[in-house]
Amino acid sequence: MTTAYPAPHEPRFDYGQPPPPPPPGRRPLNAADTAIAIVLYALAFLLAVCSVFATFFFAFAADACTLGRDCDYIGTGMIVSWGGAGLGVLVGAVMLPIAAWQRWPMWVWGVLSLALVVAGFGIGIAIVSGGLS
Repeated sequence: MTTAYPAPHEPRFDYGQPPPPPPPGRRPLNAADTAIAIVLYALAFLLAVCSVFATFFFAFAADACTLGRDCDYIGTGMIVSWGGAGLGVLVGAVMLPIAAWQRWPMWVWGVLSLALVVAGFGIGIAIVSGGLS
């Protein structure tokens, strides 16, 4: 028998209703937060590559080593700078997906990555400069 109304056991298709809200406790990602985090991490990665390249110029500080000075500080400064760049890139690469999954603010990890790269390079320069004195 055919009727105008579906039987109670048949599925109903109501296309006029909005989709259900997300389950409680699961907020949607903030688009601005995600965009800022990606831009900051890309900037940190670019600065890490530039700082690794710039550390090769620390060898110019070895020109002062002919005066009987110890040149071990140059290698130490390079290692510290590379370590800061690597740590900054690694922290961002690991923590940004975790923050997105847990719905934590992601811009914090972009800023931390950037700060680690800049701090590592600054400490490396300070080590090389301190060896010249």
